[in-house]
Amino acid sequence: MKKADKVAYDKDYAASKKNGKPFFPYAIYKDTIIAGLAILVVIVLAITVRVEMGEPVNPASTDFLPRPDWYFYFAFELLKIFANQNALTPVIMATFMVPNILIILLVIWPFIDRGPERRIWKRPFAMGTAVLVISGLCYLTFLGASTPEGIAKGETLPLTGLDAAASAGEAVYLANGCSSCHMIKGVGAPGPGPELTNEGAKGWDNAKMVQWMKVPVAPMPSFASLPPEDLENLSTFLNGLGTKYK
Repeated sequence: MKKADKVAYDKDYAASKKNGKPFFPYAIYKDTIIAGLAILVVIVLAITVRVEMGEPVNPASTDFLPRPDWYFYFAFELLKIFANQNALTPVIMATFMVPNILIILLVIWPFIDRGPERRIWKRPFAMGTAVLVISGLCYLTFLGASTPEGIAKGETLPLTGLDAAASAGEAVYLANGCSSCHMIKGVGAPGPGPELTNEGAKGWDNAKMVQWMKVPVAPMPSFASLPPEDLENLSTFLNGLGTKYK
C-alpha cells in the first residue's frame, strides 16, 4: 500500500469512527430484526408455496427427458456452448475448466486486490468483475431453464422420403430420447450432441454406425443393449439423413 493511501485511509477511518455508532446495541438489534424477517419469510413460503409431487418413478420409461436441478442450469447450458467440437470438450470445459477458473479467481482475488478501500463506488474494477460474473451465471441459468427439451411423445421429425427401414429407425431414435441431445432440421435439443441433419454426408456404412453406437466416445451413451434389428434400422435412418431423407 502506498504511504499516501494509508494516510488518507487512516484519516477517513478516524473520522468515520468518531461520527459512528457503537456495535452494541445498534448493530445487534439491526441484525436481529433482519434475521427475524428472513426466518419469517422462509416460514411463510414453506406454508404457502407447496412442493407438488410428480408421477411415481417408472424405471421402464423410454420417453423421460432428464434435466438437472435449477442450480446446475448454467453448467447444462455450458455443455451446449462447447458442443459440436469433439466428444470430450463439452464435459471438460463445462464441468471442470470454467467452474474451477471461477473458483480460483474467487480464492486469489483478496491477494490481487489489496487496497484498503471497501466502499463499492470506489472499487469499480472489483464491482465490474462481480457484476459481470453474476450476470453471466444468471443469463446461462435462464438459457438452461428455457432450452428445448427434445421432442414430446407422439411427435415426429420433419423429414421426407423415409422408407420402411428408415421409419423404423426414426421410431428407435425418438423412443430412446436421442432428441434430448441432438437436433434434426431444427427439432430437438441443440446439444450437447452434434446436429444430425446432414449425418448421412459422412458416408458411413451401417456396420460402422452400428459399431459406433455399441462403443461410442463419452459422453455419448452406449446402445449395445438394443436389439440388432433396431440398431440396423437406426443406422439406416442416420446414414440417410441429408442425402436420401431430407
